[in-house]
Amino acid sequence: METIGSKTGSALPIDSSAFYDEAVYQRELDSIFKRSWLFVGHESMIPKPGDFRTTYMADDAVIVCRDKESRVRVLLNKCRHRGNKVCQFDKGNANIFHCSYHGWSYDTAGRLRSVPLAGSAYGPQFDKASMGLVSPRVATYKGLIFACWDQSAPPLEEYLGEGLLWYLDNFLLDCDPNGLQVVPGLHRYLMPVNWKLLAENFGGDQYHFAATHGSVSALSKAGQTARINFSIDEGQHYSVVLDGCAPHGLLQLAVGKNFYQDDLAQAETLGTEAVDWLTERQRLQDERLATSPVQPYSFHVANIFPNFSMIGMGTAFYGRGFIMWQPRGPRLTEVWEWCLVESSAPRAVKERMVFVLSQRQSAAGLVTPDDHENFERLSDALDTGVARDVPFNYSLGEDVEPMESLVAELPGNVRPQISEAYQREFYRHWHRTMTEPA
Repeated sequence: METIGSKTGSALPIDSSAFYDEAVYQRELDSIFKRSWLFVGHESMIPKPGDFRTTYMADDAVIVCRDKESRVRVLLNKCRHRGNKVCQFDKGNANIFHCSYHGWSYDTAGRLRSVPLAGSAYGPQFDKASMGLVSPRVATYKGLIFACWDQSAPPLEEYLGEGLLWYLDNFLLDCDPNGLQVVPGLHRYLMPVNWKLLAENFGGDQYHFAATHGSVSALSKAGQTARINFSIDEGQHYSVVLDGCAPHGLLQLAVGKNFYQDDLAQAETLGTEAVDWLTERQRLQDERLATSPVQPYSFHVANIFPNFSMIGMGTAFYGRGFIMWQPRGPRLTEVWEWCLVESSAPRAVKERMVFVLSQRQSAAGLVTPDDHENFERLSDALDTGVARDVPFNYSLGEDVEPMESLVAELPGNVRPQISEAYQREFYRHWHRTMTEPA
């Protein structure tokens, strides 16, 4: 890892081993994923006491549930006796999680409730109270559920940072007075590439769109995808680098009046109810931003370090895609994608949101297959005889971009739309975290 950029202002090359080496990956599991706040779900996924979903924190299987007091819990899905999973289902409602191996049972707060033959086989010295399911720290923010194994990590809101929270509040979490709701279902598929390349792509890589997704742009300009068109090439767009306790990135921050007009034109195709909803939605946004000297319409894509990305905020008619890049080794990532819609939106608008996200950002959509092919070819050339000695380069814009933010009135370091500033911050932080003592 000595060739990975760690100095501020430096774009040292990234050694290819960062993306294929098993030892690096194992170190990430300890240094990155155990010490970062990880997204594990949305509160609308578990609305009632006893509701649960199973997911992962990196390679650790966990249960996200509500206990009988309706408190959100995250529990390691591992029996304290022999390590068997205590929950074998993707979702459901339960009062007890039961291990199928020897019968130990736990409640939704993680407490050990039942041990077969406890009195005769273990005796009075057995401390049942100390044998509950292992649980990380849990914190929620306006419906988002995060968990962290590190008891010394900063609080969630400090980790996210004021700048990121400003963008999330104004353009995602506060857009609907009744919040977001998760559409039933989960889209899961594999990407044959290291998780970092997916995360940094969503956090700061607009550069690839014209070359990788040229067919999407061509269809859009030809009018063949009118139901999903929005003005990516009009108005002013920026990228944003945000630094809480970790680097977070936004793409396609849109500034200009034409973006609302584009959405209004789409609303008119859905009828008066959609127009009224969008008009009120914009009125509320104008109120929220009334004191801001610059009033963006929204951002479209983001990555929250390390591996939680989102897409779809750039237009009111795009489903909000919440994406987890679940690492499955140094060269394989399992993608988990949920679709969220604004709770108060009319039915026709919600249906349009789901359609747009599915048609674009899905394994069989217009966009994702292009990325899959590139990442597969990239992975094939990572560690062959000569190729393993050729590093990655992240110097785009370093010598031509101004150091100061392009829009000082907005939170974060606002960069040109095409920039690799986020990638440089991503890997500086990654390098520091991988090399500093735990």
